[in-house]
Amino acid sequence: MAALSRMIRGRLSFRFIVMTLALLVLIQAIGFGIVQASVDRYVREEVKHSMTVAERVWNKLLVQNHQRLEEGAELLAADFGFRSAVASRDANTISSALLNSANRIGASVAVLVDSQWQVKASSEERILNTSSIQALIKDLAQTRSQKGNDVFLTAIYEGNPTQFVIVPILAPRVIGYILMGFAIEPDIIAEAKDLSGVELVLMSRSASDVVHVNASSEALKQHFLAYIPGEYFLNDLTLDMPIHEDTYVTMIHGQEVVGGYISLALMKSLNEAKQQFTELFNQYLVITIIGLVIFAITITWLSRRVARPLEILTTATGALQQGDYDVDISGTSREDEVGLLARSFDGMRKSIKQQQETITKLAYYDPLTGLPNRLSFRNKVADLIGTGDYSSVSVITINLDRFKQVNDVLGYEMGDEILKATASRLLGISCCDHDKLARVSGDEFSVLVLPDGQAAIDVAQSLLEKLNEPLEIDNTLIDLSASIGVASWPADAESSDSLINASQVAMYAAKNRTEDIIQYKHELMTSTPESLSLLSELRQAVINDELRVYLQPKVTTKDQQVIAAEALVRWQHPEKGLVPPFKFVPFAEQTGFIRELTKWIIRAVAKQWHDLQTDGQTFRVSINLSTRDLLAASFPEFLAKTLKEYNVPASGLCLEITESAIMDDPGFAEQTLAKLSNMGFRLSIDDFGTGYSSLGYLKRLPVNELKVDQSFVFGMIENNSDRMIVQSTIDLAHNLGLDVVAEGVETEAMYQMLAELGCEEVQGYLIGKPMPLDAFITWREEWNARYGSN
Repeated sequence: MAALSRMIRGRLSFRFIVMTLALLVLIQAIGFGIVQASVDRYVREEVKHSMTVAERVWNKLLVQNHQRLEEGAELLAADFGFRSAVASRDANTISSALLNSANRIGASVAVLVDSQWQVKASSEERILNTSSIQALIKDLAQTRSQKGNDVFLTAIYEGNPTQFVIVPILAPRVIGYILMGFAIEPDIIAEAKDLSGVELVLMSRSASDVVHVNASSEALKQHFLAYIPGEYFLNDLTLDMPIHEDTYVTMIHGQEVVGGYISLALMKSLNEAKQQFTELFNQYLVITIIGLVIFAITITWLSRRVARPLEILTTATGALQQGDYDVDISGTSREDEVGLLARSFDGMRKSIKQQQETITKLAYYDPLTGLPNRLSFRNKVADLIGTGDYSSVSVITINLDRFKQVNDVLGYEMGDEILKATASRLLGISCCDHDKLARVSGDEFSVLVLPDGQAAIDVAQSLLEKLNEPLEIDNTLIDLSASIGVASWPADAESSDSLINASQVAMYAAKNRTEDIIQYKHELMTSTPESLSLLSELRQAVINDELRVYLQPKVTTKDQQVIAAEALVRWQHPEKGLVPPFKFVPFAEQTGFIRELTKWIIRAVAKQWHDLQTDGQTFRVSINLSTRDLLAASFPEFLAKTLKEYNVPASGLCLEITESAIMDDPGFAEQTLAKLSNMGFRLSIDDFGTGYSSLGYLKRLPVNELKVDQSFVFGMIENNSDRMIVQSTIDLAHNLGLDVVAEGVETEAMYQMLAELGCEEVQGYLIGKPMPLDAFITWREEWNARYGSN
């Protein structure tokens, strides 16, 4: 049963066949039911009609008997000799005449009574000796007197229903009466059945509750003898009467007669009445079964014809699921809907194959240069280390120097051409086969070196010499240099990931030290044991809630009111006390943990934001974002979810982004900033003037303010160049429709000069140092109260 259930659920063709056959069987069953109901209704109507006819036949027979009795009695009453014998009281002659007349007409009893209804003679001597005859005669006479001389008289006589007639003897006056009775015997019941085709049962019950039954069949007689309800004698009933394995439609007429009750039951067998339809039903059933078998065979064939191509397509789907996109799709030549489906499926297969090839290429190859990407290179290194066929594997990481400046000056299209030319130049070196060279990031390449050729450091030197040659692109000579890091397995790393990371660490060390090539050393991984210890404890600090939010106020130069603050993170170490940010934030940025720090401070600020609000305008809180935050695709979603959780409007936060964070991936950064701006956040460029961002690109960014770096603010009083830079920055921002915030304001002179130059907001130790939330709220109230009139 379970297997059948699974087949029904799993096979469309099987469900189609089963449901179609079930529908056909249901229709046939409904048809059978309708025909059966119609036949049953027709049969019952015919049965009722037959019973009506039988009732008329029965009544006709009774009338005929009555007439025969009446004629016989009248003939005897008119006989001169009989009247003479009555007049002379010749008992023997009277008895003989009564007997002869009764025998002639088949009467069961003949009696002579005088005018006073006293018995004088009878057809049988025993009748005179019964006391009940006199009472019966009186009852009959009384009934005749009440209902008239023409009434049909029926009485229970000697336990049997008997028809009586009373004829007067006139000579010329009434000298007596002849009573003749005709017992209703089984032969009249049989005759009625023969004439009508309906079973008859005549039941009688005398005053002494003696029951007598005459029936057209012995079975019916025995049935009624076993049980006759009293209501049969008192009412007219129509009912279905089950007898043995048959059902009889029964009409019962009960009535009271002289000396008791009689009841006539007219019965017709339903099985017998339906006999003529049973054969038709059987033939219809056989034809239906044959039709169902033929239909089942046909529908199975048709279903298989339709489902077989679908099964083939299903098999092909399994092959596609396993990655086999060259599987053959049959049925494409068909002109029907199945062929259309097969052709569509084949087109989908080809499209998926093409997309898969494209995805694979995008996943493992750089679309710009056609070189393997970071993932492909990593897998290659891991496979070579995993085989155990090589005693050492080396990785060289190359980073182009000053590429961002060139990119900003000459544009991104030129930058792309430089990267493609660099890839072609590296491929031209004998040690750089296509499967050993990869572009792992924007301007970063990696080379795989095996121990069957030059040493890794020599390969790095060859690469450097080739890269130091100027590039000519569109008649423009471009002079680039490169920083190169070299690391080897197993000397410098234990795995492929650590090997690639070690070569990058060496490359960054070469860039920081302005050296061309550096071989990896373990001491390059970190600066001091203390910083490494702090970094390992930082993750636990977030869990243990050891971080704190400090707020540094921002005031307007117009009215000196505190309208915003910058949120800064502090680490309250349980043993080392308050750890300054410069000791752990750089390492958090290096390891990527800075994303968790940013999320923590955003949640903390959102949680405290409502405590900072006043009855006036919205109080903004600025939060610094790192490069990793800006390049995380899920960051805007995190912001939206957090603000919704704490019911903070996006306009209540200002997100500060450094120029370097934007320029690491300008395209993606622009998309992210556009999302954040559309969400309602205020955006600020932090440390403006210290990076190398293109002003033309800056114009396209949806930022609201520029933040002048404190290095220029510190020197603008004594150094005219710094003052000009600050003034130019403010003018540039205003021309772009941006506000300006200056940081590092520590003297009144700085403040006054910034106000004169048109800077909108300032922050620095002159205003206030970073402080906890409670202290900040108290300080703000005092400050605003002090400068409220300005």
